Amino acid sequence: MPQNTHATLNDVRREVEAHKGDLIKLQAHKSKKKLYRKIGRIEGIYPSIFTVKVENPRSHVPERLSFSYSDVLTRSVRIALIKDEESEAALTA
Repeated sequence: MPQNTHATLNDVRREVEAHKGDLIKLQAHKSKKKLYRKIGRIEGIYPSIFTVKVENPRSHVPERLSFSYSDVLTRSVRIALIKDEESEAALTA
């Protein structure tokens, strides 16, 4: 989301908050060598973290993942908005 090299945690929080409820592509490091990609919606905004609701295709039970704003700032978590035209293709892929 934020591309500014001088972004602060407050900038990241405001940007995430502005997109609450929006469909996103999420890329995060699970461990040092593992990376996972998910599609979900920004659900909760809290002072230090935000939550993303992700559909789990195996169990059909949604899971909620939480991330800190510093994860986004340090780019260990990357978020990209999915535009309306892309959303159906992304959900079926």
